[in-house]
Amino acid sequence: MILPLVFIGLQNNSYSNGSENFYENRIPNAASFSKEDYQPVLDEEKQALGDLNVTELVFNEVGINLTDYIKSNYPAYENDLSLGSLKMSYLRTQFNRTVEKAQIDNLNENITDYRKITVLLNESLSIEYDGSAEGYLYYAPRLKPFIQTELWVENQSNIGLRKVNEGNYSYHNYDKINFLRFNYKQYFTDIGEDPLSFRMYLLWEFNISIDSWKLTQDLDQELLLDEDEDYVISPKFNYEFRINAKKYNQSSDVEVPADNLLINITIKLPDKELLNNIELFKNSNKITTNFLTSDNTIFIPQNLLTSNNTIIEITFSTAYQILFVDPVDETWAIDRLIEDRDTRQRIYFPDIVSGPQRIILKYVEVIEESISFDQVNSISSLFGRGVIYEEVNVTELEEDIENSLVFNENATKRAGIKITLPYMIKEEICPIIVQYETELNLRIIVTDNIRMPIAGLDVKIYYYGELYGTYISTEKNQPIGPQITDENGEILVKDVPNGNYTIKIYQNENLIKESEVSAYLEVNYVTTPIIHFPIVIIIFSSISGIFFVIGLIIYRKQKSLP
Repeated sequence: MILPLVFIGLQNNSYSNGSENFYENRIPNAASFSKEDYQPVLDEEKQALGDLNVTELVFNEVGINLTDYIKSNYPAYENDLSLGSLKMSYLRTQFNRTVEKAQIDNLNENITDYRKITVLLNESLSIEYDGSAEGYLYYAPRLKPFIQTELWVENQSNIGLRKVNEGNYSYHNYDKINFLRFNYKQYFTDIGEDPLSFRMYLLWEFNISIDSWKLTQDLDQELLLDEDEDYVISPKFNYEFRINAKKYNQSSDVEVPADNLLINITIKLPDKELLNNIELFKNSNKITTNFLTSDNTIFIPQNLLTSNNTIIEITFSTAYQILFVDPVDETWAIDRLIEDRDTRQRIYFPDIVSGPQRIILKYVEVIEESISFDQVNSISSLFGRGVIYEEVNVTELEEDIENSLVFNENATKRAGIKITLPYMIKEEICPIIVQYETELNLRIIVTDNIRMPIAGLDVKIYYYGELYGTYISTEKNQPIGPQITDENGEILVKDVPNGNYTIKIYQNENLIKESEVSAYLEVNYVTTPIIHFPIVIIIFSSISGIFFVIGLIIYRKQKSLP
């Protein structure tokens, strides 16, 4: 029957001990950390793609030695071919080596992105001629593009392989085809020979195009950071590219797929040693043969791979562990007041502590239980990367409810937000900043052992184990001013963040009570072990004592009379 009378003074007890001025004077510098303190590893969202390398190539198709243009402009050469004065026989096209592999890296500045595989090929022909031949020949390999390098000849009547000087041959574009023009008669005359037959070896470079080359992360997989899982997640990825090689059709400049070109190819995925559950697909068909080497390099042999727009897909998973730097709660590291008394920022510093170094991680989600969707003004990252958030319902764990006397059924369910972190990469910390408005008040009434309010007690307020104030972190704090219970046993702190708080109650610097309270409750009643001793009893006891003393004095005086 006494407690309802206490509510009369509740609305008038806001910062009665100077907390209002304290808030105004202790707003921290908004530039206390900046982009200069945290440097991005990547300036753009770029995945490393590893490298692709050809280890063998098989192609056997005679090249082109005559076109309409050549017929019209070099009739003597056409006559040599038609009359048999010059005979050109294709022998083979042989793979020499890979000149430059396809590779894309996002960390090594010395690696230039290269989306094709350049190989060196050796195309050999047998040449026979007689004295009536003009002495020129024209030849272009069937594969396109033809990037000329060197010409060698071997005189079958003598021992030795000779490199032909560039002055004895040239390259010309006829009918959009790059042709070799070789004055073989003059070459042999210059060296004092006339063999009438020889072998010609054309060393040239050829590009195999790597198209639609990309590494993407599975969008449908939920990656919610969970303390019970030690903040370890295993995202799934899809790696894909297309192989394209072109050739000329018969005696024209029309390009067609080189569907009879077979290649062996090796694929070194980025951070390949850390990848798991690797599966290989060719044109959507799963490859069941053993394609992995001991170091997780993928090897695709000839009988599996043609270069006619072949689509290669690889799926894999890998593990990341993400921790938050210096967290006050499980995630955020700083909560600070930035404007007025109700605009705050909460700052997170996610850090990939283990996992691939070159594979960008995306779509990682974290639950923020103590900020509601409607409170958010903005969410951003220090590096300008996009951050997504949505509303979620948050329910207290059952063990938390059972161990607390201040939570009721209505207080156990509340709205929070789910934050999707921006893209991340190892050895980089991209701070996330949530700016929000506080709208709750923390109201506490402290009573003695029979729930009578007690005035004059010192109360310290802690938020997630740190002193509550205008700046909260594990390294430094700017706590609010001292909170002292008024005549109603009450303290009232306005515009506090959502959540649960710990208070410590002191009497004459002695800790008498530690208790959990909640900003979700309208009033938090905290009962202390202080023994109740009403003033009425003190007054009546004092009056009774006075009367007793007076009576005793009168009695002794009367007894001493004769």
